[in-house]
Formats: sequence, structure tokens, C-alpha cells
Amino acid sequence: MGGGGSTIRLQTGASAWQGEGGFTSTIEGPMGDEADVIAHPKFRMWQRPDGIVQQVWVAGVTMEVEDARGAVEALIQLVGDRRVPLLVDVHDAGPTSRASRSEFVAQGDRVSATALLVGTPLSRMMGNFFLAVSKPVVPTRLFDDEASAVAWLLGFVG
Repeated sequence: MGGGGSTIRLQTGASAWQGEGGFTSTIEGPMGDEADVIAHPKFRMWQRPDGIVQQVWVAGVTMEVEDARGAVEALIQLVGDRRVPLLVDVHDAGPTSRASRSEFVAQGDRVSATALLVGTPLSRMMGNFFLAVSKPVVPTRLFDDEASAVAWLLGFVG
């Protein structure tokens, strides 16, 4: 992975983490047991029991091209060449650079669909901008709640 000195490592087991912006998340696998989690300084990524890959960005982080490449690398580490639906929680994330948006779109064929979980007017605005400018190559929608996003993504599992 280029630049930024980012590290990606696979953690096994339920874990709690606190990102740069103070966001804390606990990640557990099916029925409360352990899950494999990709740990990156700006995000966490894991595959859920329903087949959806979930990514949570740390609050307030700026997404640069190195982070986009790290996210693609993490996805490949989790699922190999399989195309899977991706649930991305960007509700508290900061700005996204043009280069990172381009990288996400260029690597879009690695997923079957993308649901962007937004929760603030700013994250919704950024999500709408991303969709309008970047023109993703796979079905991509914005959601205000995780349950609706998961329900939509389940149609793309397998």
C-alpha cells in the first residue's frame, strides 16, 4: 500500500476500538462470537454472517487515496476475488479527496453493490456529491439507517 504509513492487520476476536475522532465501536461475529476484523488507522472492515462486508470510518477522518487503496486491499484480504455487497458507514466521516473518490470508483467492480450509511446532513450532502460526480459502476445508494441498507444489500449477496 502506498504513502501515509498505514497498516492493515487482521484481528481475530470481538474487539473494541477507538478511532482518532473518538468514535468507539465493538465488533462481534455471528451470535456474539468472534469475527475477523481488518484494522486500519482510519477504518475497520469485517464480513458479517449474512455475507455483507461492513466498513466503518472513524469520525472526522479525511479520506485520501492511500485510504481508498487500503480499503480495497482490506476487502481483497477478507473475500479474495469474490464480489460481495458493501455497507460503508460514513455518517461521521470527514471530507473525501477527489483522488480517493476516483480510486473507489475504479475498484468498484470488486463489489456487487454499495450502501452508504449517512446520518447527518453533511454526510448526506457528501454522499450525494459522490454519486453525482463519481458515477459508481455498481448499484450504490444512500441510507439513513443500517436496517434499510442491509435489507437492500441482501438482494446482492451470492
